[in-house]
Amino acid sequence: MSQPTAILDALNIDPENEVPLYRQIYDGLRKGILNSQLVPGTRLPPSRTLARELRVGRNTVVAAYEQLMAEGYLDSRVGAGTHVSEIPPDSLLEVGIEERVAKDKTPARNLSKRGITLSTLKRAAPFFEKGAAPAFHSGLPSLELFPHQIWARLLSRRARQPQSRLFDYQLGAGFPALRVAIATYLGAARGVSCGPQNIIVTTGAQGALDLATRMVLDPGDTVWMEDPGYLGARGAFHGADANIVPVPVDAEGMNPKQMPPNTPDPRLIYLTPSHQYPLGVTMSLTRRLSMLKFAHRTGSWILEDDYDSEFRFSGRPLSSLQGMDQSGSVLYMGTLAKTLFPALRIGYLVVPDHLVDSFERALRITGQNPPAIVQATLADFMDEGHFTAHIRRMRSIYAERQEILLEGLDQHLKGYLTPARPEGGMQLAAFLPKHMDDVKLRAYLRRHNMYTAALSPYYMGENAQPGLYVGFAGVPEQKIRAGTERLVALLDAYKE
Repeated sequence: MSQPTAILDALNIDPENEVPLYRQIYDGLRKGILNSQLVPGTRLPPSRTLARELRVGRNTVVAAYEQLMAEGYLDSRVGAGTHVSEIPPDSLLEVGIEERVAKDKTPARNLSKRGITLSTLKRAAPFFEKGAAPAFHSGLPSLELFPHQIWARLLSRRARQPQSRLFDYQLGAGFPALRVAIATYLGAARGVSCGPQNIIVTTGAQGALDLATRMVLDPGDTVWMEDPGYLGARGAFHGADANIVPVPVDAEGMNPKQMPPNTPDPRLIYLTPSHQYPLGVTMSLTRRLSMLKFAHRTGSWILEDDYDSEFRFSGRPLSSLQGMDQSGSVLYMGTLAKTLFPALRIGYLVVPDHLVDSFERALRITGQNPPAIVQATLADFMDEGHFTAHIRRMRSIYAERQEILLEGLDQHLKGYLTPARPEGGMQLAAFLPKHMDDVKLRAYLRRHNMYTAALSPYYMGENAQPGLYVGFAGVPEQKIRAGTERLVALLDAYKE
């Protein structure tokens, strides 16, 4: 086969194809080189000649040649024309070897142990394309009542200010005004002892969990975790190859006294003391002081997850465990996504002074920074009082929605579902009879477009309690009433 014929055979140009013509020429020549149809030293026709043969513009051929030369597939010298490179690029050599290996002998390229663990953990929430989530999806705030117009105005204002702080990489631990706003809020509302310099802004609560886990855990380290407990935290600890020890939860929160003797001391203790996830209990003062004393004595870290404590319906929100800490044992984390809207993807860590620089450097490496313009808009939203006003409004509405849900469960499902009665939050646990399989029940309900979570997967120990995790914050009042009645009908028709 002559060289011109081989070159033309390597090209199959289709003017109707959506792929640009220069890219079709590039792809064809590159493929011919990789499969040795065009061997090293093969001279390519001048761009004008090839353009005439292909009936395309000369600049189209020039663009394809230039791209191939930039990637090392072609050489061009004055007076010698354009040739296939004598020494192909490394990627060409690798591809050539790979294509010659039989399929059944192709070396396996597997995920890492951590990659396999992370990819097999299931915790993603369903995505709903139309309207609000159906009853009774947990973890969702009231999206229809968020002040969208105010947010849009603030975001638009920031977008019209092309400041370098918003459009470059230099954010460090977070947008400075947002760190100030978060520190001010946490000090006043949650009793957190911190300044703006202690705030590390992350991509949501899961970003805070991931960063904290990377920074304080080595593979094999022991983590004490509430049982039942938050699946997202369990996933982060599994991904870190930690030794997770489930610690039973009772009416006062985590209770280490119920653990077997000789349980190893932890490197990290994960707690949701203000509103335990998922049971909703509040850790007693005695238990809080005991945990702080234990962490100080053993040199353990406490990771305090304060995920939705803004929504406490009786009295003021409880002060944080971090605010009681005198030994620098507590890393405090929270999220603004549940308070405002999930797509915000902004969370935070509060870390001791001596760790700020280390966490900030790690943040740059792990790429956990939320977009600067969103951080700046959130800072304005908080500074102008919209954040606290929204919380006050939602606290009242969520309290009403919880009461409607409890009334419906008591009226229609007493004896079948026994709801917990937390003093706040956005969802509640409702317990089923011991013999029931809540995972199968959840699947049945989802087939009928009712989205609850099964309670038993939150447990790691042997005493898993079946139940449903029922969200109410993001469900309008009329949908809660209708949803409760529909839940009754579905349960009446349910057969294991």
